[in-house]
Amino acid sequence: MKKFLVVCAASLLFCLHGASQEFIRVAEADNAGTGVGLSVIPRLDLNYSGDFTFGDSSLYSLIEGDISDWLSLSICNHWANFGLDDNGKFDKDAVRSLYTNIGRSDDVNWLDWGYATASFGNFGFSLGKMPMTFGGFEFDAYDVESYSFLNSSLWNTLQVYQWGAKLEWTNGAENTTLSAQATSSPFGAHPMVSKLFNYALEWRGEYGGFSNIWSVNAVQSAPGEYYPLISLGQRFELADKITIGLDAYNAIGDETEMMAKGLTMIPSIIYSPTENLQFTARVGAEMAAENQNKDIVLGLDGYWLPTESLRLHFATGYRHDDDIFAATIGVIYYLNFSLR
Repeated sequence: MKKFLVVCAASLLFCLHGASQEFIRVAEADNAGTGVGLSVIPRLDLNYSGDFTFGDSSLYSLIEGDISDWLSLSICNHWANFGLDDNGKFDKDAVRSLYTNIGRSDDVNWLDWGYATASFGNFGFSLGKMPMTFGGFEFDAYDVESYSFLNSSLWNTLQVYQWGAKLEWTNGAENTTLSAQATSSPFGAHPMVSKLFNYALEWRGEYGGFSNIWSVNAVQSAPGEYYPLISLGQRFELADKITIGLDAYNAIGDETEMMAKGLTMIPSIIYSPTENLQFTARVGAEMAAENQNKDIVLGLDGYWLPTESLRLHFATGYRHDDDIFAATIGVIYYLNFSLR
């Protein structure tokens, strides 16, 4: 799930800057009644980790909203992987892979997700390509707003965008959501054709200052073989401005096998002095079950929203296993259009 940048992101940012001031952030569209919105989201990063690169720079789009009072949709497109190869030149293969990977379930392509949700009372039924019900708060964040070198190895290797269906139930107080999901497995080369599947249950809750995203998955890695994948994400507000969190998984990422047995723990402290300013400190610890290899990731990141459409951010961190220090500064711009 590593993200990079499209060359035209900067030019697109300034060319469209003067567009209508009526744009609203699509992520909030479902709070404004029936309506569908489009966001074009370029991200431009400058990263240093021994050499200067474009880091997690990328270009995404998001279509989201309510088609009717009972039907909604969400489509996220990842239009380009743009990075530098080992010779410091534009990596054409990184862009090409998004389009040659169409139809595969074990790697990323230009469609992160695209699904429709039908709502009936307290129930919702979703069908299409969607994120696997897994990952706590780390996986819950939008990819375009994440920092790959600070995230867990599992976040970087596990392909969570899969084809399937999901049934959700939300209680009357709207603070508890229970869901069951069946999707294709990331261990299969092609959705459904490989006949490998993933089954998941999830509990999401918000109870005063405490919130949780807990899930259990049965990931089919081969015919008749399942891996019990568990993720426990929780956050607790200590005060109006300080939140502590912990994401825990019973696996680690593996560049060859996608994931391996182990333990991942990601404690964090979030400081939000204002609604538009946030800082996060985290310590990621990963340990493999077989060889007891350990990796520690120390990280600090933050962002400032001077306007609803502009996000300025920084991130810095150190990975013990690779002995790599990295630092990033960047900008994200949300170009929001109302489609109806």
